Amino acid sequence: MARTKSLIIIVALLMFVNTATYFYAAYEEAQEATDSGGHLQTLFFVVSGIMFFPLGIWILKNRIHSRGPYVLSTIVSVSLILLYIASRTVNLPVVGIQEDVGILDIFSKVIQGSVASLCLILLPHIKKEQDMILSGKQE
Repeated sequence: MARTKSLIIIVALLMFVNTATYFYAAYEEAQEATDSGGHLQTLFFVVSGIMFFPLGIWILKNRIHSRGPYVLSTIVSVSLILLYIASRTVNLPVVGIQEDVGILDIFSKVIQGSVASLCLILLPHIKKEQDMILSGKQE
């Protein structure tokens, strides 16, 4: 139970770090944006940052009552990683192929991969603890 609580707090903290990372990326992109593609990327970074913050709060408030925020956090994180890979390999509308790979990009993808991995690790633990609570047993 204590390990699960620690992992929950770590996941939430990683979500908040990811929010800050995306807001910083949005700020940097806004400084450099000169066309509609740059403005669209700025908007995307802001929306991505906004997404992670409430998910982190939901995880902290929820703890083990529902697996929903963990599943959703995994889906969002993996989707953003896949979109990043696609943006580097496929000519996407508006932004084209992005050739730059920066430290901030790698940092955010490592955090998102960590969030997804930890959420997947937590799901069976949460199910087990929910089952124990329902059966009236506590560790």
